[in-house]
Amino acid sequence: MKKITARQQEIIAAALAIITDQGLQALTIENIAARVGFSGAAVYRHFRNKAQILSTVIDLFANSSAQLLAEINACDCESLDKVQLFVLDRCRAFAGDPVLATVMFAENLFQNDPQLAAKIHQVLGSHRRLLLTTIRNGQRQKAIRNLPAEHLFIMIMGSLRLLVMQWRVSGYSFDLMRAGKKLWRSIETLISMPKGY
Repeated sequence: MKKITARQQEIIAAALAIITDQGLQALTIENIAARVGFSGAAVYRHFRNKAQILSTVIDLFANSSAQLLAEINACDCESLDKVQLFVLDRCRAFAGDPVLATVMFAENLFQNDPQLAAKIHQVLGSHRRLLLTTIRNGQRQKAIRNLPAEHLFIMIMGSLRLLVMQWRVSGYSFDLMRAGKKLWRSIETLISMPKGY
């Protein structure tokens, strides 16, 4: 990914602010230009269109995600600890930048833009591969219950996604990190192999 210029960062920040305040449907070049205080033509000098702005947001998330996944893979820790690292880091990322959750969980909004939909599915696919590998390793080590790995993945990601959605719908009214830690304790209880097996 090319280095983002200061002006591009400003445009991206304005786009994310619009999504936060008014929703994805309000994201237009005209609204972005009004938010940053220059003409629409100036926005077009930095981005071809709205889709390229959103694509850049997804790329930024994908890059930070790839870094996290590499760190988790390199971690010399137990499989359950790796799953916990993943769940809590996703909560941390979304709590730090709530608009990311809106963009990353809005695949249905990108149905008319196959490139954006493909980018989001690629990021989510990398999450899926990491978690499935980690779950299967944990099952071989007798740390994670011997249920279909795909079902355990759905339980983990589905629970996380629902929690983030509840947080968004509530207007970010609760501490996502605290709720994520509580959710993790329940997930860990459900997926851990009982002692003595």
